[in-house]
Amino acid sequence: MADIILDEGLGDLLAGDDDLLSLLESVQNEQDNGGSVNIPDSSSDDKIKSDSESILGSSEDAFKELMGSIDIEGISVSAEQKPEAVRSIDEYDKSVYGYPQLDEIEKGIKRGLNVSLYDSADLSFRQMREIRIGLEQGLDVSYYTSKYYKDTQMREIRLGLMEGLDVGSYARLIYSLPDMQRIHRDLKLKKIKDGKEPWDMCVTDMDTEVTLSTVDDGMEAYMKLKKKLPDNYSRKKLEILLSLYGICSGLKIDEIDPAALKEGEEVLVAKGSESVIGENGWYEYFVDQSGDGPHVNEDGSIDYMAQRTYSFVQPGQRVALYHPATSGQMGRNVFGMDLPTVSGKNLPRLSLDKIRILDDGVTYVSKKEGLVSVKDGILNIVERLEFKEDVGYGTNVSFDGDIYVHGSVLESAVLQAGGDIIIDGSVEAAIIKAGGDVVIRRGMNPDGKGELEAGGNVVAGFLENANVVAEGNVEADYILNSNVFCKGTVTTRGRRNLICGGHIVAGEGIKTANIGNEYGTRTEAEVGLLSDRYESFNKLRKRRRELEEEMEKVRDGMNQVLRKVGALNGRTNPIYIKLQDVLEQQKKEYAALEEAQEDMDDEIRKGSSVLIEVSDTAYRNTKMVIGGNSWLLDKDIERSRFFARGRAVIFEDIRG
Repeated sequence: MADIILDEGLGDLLAGDDDLLSLLESVQNEQDNGGSVNIPDSSSDDKIKSDSESILGSSEDAFKELMGSIDIEGISVSAEQKPEAVRSIDEYDKSVYGYPQLDEIEKGIKRGLNVSLYDSADLSFRQMREIRIGLEQGLDVSYYTSKYYKDTQMREIRLGLMEGLDVGSYARLIYSLPDMQRIHRDLKLKKIKDGKEPWDMCVTDMDTEVTLSTVDDGMEAYMKLKKKLPDNYSRKKLEILLSLYGICSGLKIDEIDPAALKEGEEVLVAKGSESVIGENGWYEYFVDQSGDGPHVNEDGSIDYMAQRTYSFVQPGQRVALYHPATSGQMGRNVFGMDLPTVSGKNLPRLSLDKIRILDDGVTYVSKKEGLVSVKDGILNIVERLEFKEDVGYGTNVSFDGDIYVHGSVLESAVLQAGGDIIIDGSVEAAIIKAGGDVVIRRGMNPDGKGELEAGGNVVAGFLENANVVAEGNVEADYILNSNVFCKGTVTTRGRRNLICGGHIVAGEGIKTANIGNEYGTRTEAEVGLLSDRYESFNKLRKRRRELEEEMEKVRDGMNQVLRKVGALNGRTNPIYIKLQDVLEQQKKEYAALEEAQEDMDDEIRKGSSVLIEVSDTAYRNTKMVIGGNSWLLDKDIERSRFFARGRAVIFEDIRG
């Protein structure tokens, strides 16, 4: 087998030359296949001579022509086979080998390694060391024994072998060190993403008997001594040792005195840097929102007379400042591999209907005078309609913004607002409708004639003989003989803290001190999925079964057409096409039914955890309905939590 030997550094001189790349490919093919070396003829890039007898002469001439004036005395051809093993360092010619080379050979002999794989005088001691370490680790060093690899390239291949990677994809002479590092990194990342291997390693260096290990996916590296290091062991030698095993980033060498390290002591030698995730963009609002809820006194009662705070702005006044998202910062583990990060996400611009943005692109100012509100991250400026006195008999007002009444709302008045309605006094038999919240500081008693609707929450001093509908929650000191429907929770608190009479419906639960009374006044409390929703659920399931049967009939009809007129002509048959259209419509309806049923299934699951909590007494003749299941109490039950289990309503004591 022909062995072509080039002087060290020759590859650097000829980097980028196509003919040299062809030569290196030929050497690589020899290494891979164990056959003859095919060196391209210098007169043709495509023609390759295959006659083994003419290779040596013609390739030498072609190579000399390629090299020009470059000294090529280092080129030689040898077919000698190296011995399998050498047993004594004395057999090596000290005039041929340098001391560092002999040291590497001697280490291999003492450890019983096959030094014939690296005892060539053409290899530097660093190249020898890479092969020796590979043999010590039980690796297949044949991937990188070629002298044309630099020691750093050998190391890149060796580390890949230690990590169990398929190094054949980059153990090629035509690849530079950066190319090898890139391919090595990509292979390792792919293996980790596939869940085949963690970052961490644990290896013992046979020269120093130092054990190196990493933890937390390569974020920290530690060394542990089996024996004390030599007194002259420097920090530079420690850095070289770490680099031999791929630890090259976040080094803590300056904090370590190698001579002071003790046997068995574990020392942190490198620490990676964590990735920093970018922050999402956010808006800073210059709006006082402290008055969004009622004021609760120390004794638990609600001060409905407390004034709610609002923020008014003038044209040009700053109302919001946008803080842009920040970029993420990549981390790096001790192996020098970058760790991915995520940049923050920017929020869309605010609506510029009633505000404008300054040239800095982040500052928002008001276009007009008005009341500033921020709900669910949406900023709005609305004009507020104020009534300094009572809203009198027969008054009918509809307003897009907020309505503020400093007095009371009297009988037969109608107030409709796109925003909130705030009433400092009380409400008689009036109609109150708001797109947002309704706050009645004293309370409402319309004698069963008025209406109260809110797109948000309802907060009142009391509710007597009232009809209330709210998309959000309902809060009051007490609720008497009222019909209340809300999708959120119904809560009473304060001095009286009770629900008595009427029908209370709350999608997310009821919390009160007392429900019903000692005289057995009929009171109904319903939470969770409502009984009428169960009826809808049953209708939905019934329609799904019917539709499945109808679809099956249509498919049978289509198959009959195909059997009668044939598959080829059947698909263009008018009857088939009509049935196909019907089937498509049925599929759309079925998909809509499936989506509706999923939503209702979620509603049922949520309803199973909804409670009615009574901190004092639930009186007899109170009807509890939870998730469609009902129980008419035949006795008083104290301090209990009521909930559904299966098809029954049960309770548990909440006393500590």
